[in-house]
Order: sequence, then C-alpha cells, then structure tokens
Amino acid sequence: MEFQEAVNATQITNHIKIRQPRLWITCAFYLPDHAAETRSAIDVAKVRGQYLLGFNFRPSKGECFPYEGHLWRVKGEIIQFPTRYRSRGRKDSPFVACEYVESYTDEMQMFSRMLELSSNI
Repeated sequence: MEFQEAVNATQITNHIKIRQPRLWITCAFYLPDHAAETRSAIDVAKVRGQYLLGFNFRPSKGECFPYEGHLWRVKGEIIQFPTRYRSRGRKDSPFVACEYVESYTDEMQMFSRMLELSSNI
C-alpha cells in the first residue's frame, strides 16, 4: 500500500460513537512564542495552559495527538495521583506535559502528518 493510499483510507465520512469510559488527563500545553505570534490571542488562549482532556486509552510517551488545530506530542510518562478506595480526600486527575509539534488546517493534512510522524518513531 502506497503512502497516499493509506492517507486516503483514513478519510472520515461517518462519525462513530464509542461506548467506552473516557480516561481524563490534565494536559499541560505550551505553545512556543514563534507559533503564538502568528495567531490571534483567542486562538492562543485555547491551547496555552492546562486542560482536562478525555482520551479513549492512555497516551504513551512520544505519541502525537491533535487538539484545536495543532499536533501535540506527549513529552513524558503520565504522572498519576492514586487515592485509597472510598477515601474522601482530594482526588487529582493524572497529569502529562505536551510539546507543540505543528499546526494543521484540515483533517486530511492532520491524518497524513500523523502517519508520517508515527512512521518515524
């Protein structure tokens, strides 16, 4: 299978509902200054900071994922804060730092770039 055929096979025509519990992880995003200077302040505010995101499965170190028109890479292992069963204390969500890879304009560009990045690992 050629690379372009693989990209064309990833086109999403129907959206699918997944009935699976989500894994909620606090992701710390940092958009570098060179990327932030070309965007509006509203767009920068959407992706700079810490956000609680839902994943279908646990992201691994080095994995790339799309969020708000940008590709991000998981920098390290997920930091977890376990609690005892039935404890009434504070419960913190897992935490991971994410580094900026690049922006994308549409789904096809995102899919093709993610396939390229995953083949380089």
